[in-house]
Amino acid sequence: MADLSKLLSDWTKAIASMDVTKGSEELLNIMAGLKVPGVNMDAVVASQRENLEALSASNRAVLAGMKAVGEWQVKILQETMQGLTTAISGLTKGGSPQEIAAAEAELARKAFETAVGEMRELAEIVGKANQQASEAIAKRIPASLNEIKDVLKLP
Repeated sequence: MADLSKLLSDWTKAIASMDVTKGSEELLNIMAGLKVPGVNMDAVVASQRENLEALSASNRAVLAGMKAVGEWQVKILQETMQGLTTAISGLTKGGSPQEIAAAEAELARKAFETAVGEMRELAEIVGKANQQASEAIAKRIPASLNEIKDVLKLP
């Protein structure tokens, strides 16, 4: 399992190293140099910079959610393998066909209960990450629209 944990860690670092704002910052610098009659380009650039900051906050929330899901999956895999090992050793001890059938039924019941609980936990992790990611954008949209209206001097 250590190898899986390392792979997850390496993958998370690779995703985190993707800097989408670098190219956007260069584009904003180009926009700042444009001269458009009747448009305050400094205000447009400032507005777009704030939009990028909101997008970055959203991306960080998504990454944190992805990391939490990955860590959760590694944990569940480890627990499943431990449970499977225990279950197999318990079934190999023998007993009457009725005892073996009862033990198998109990294992199936426990596996089902565990799976339902894990699905709930995963849904909570994903829901929380989605909420955090969308909040950053949702908070920024009204302000951005007002800034565009002000820059273009619309009624």
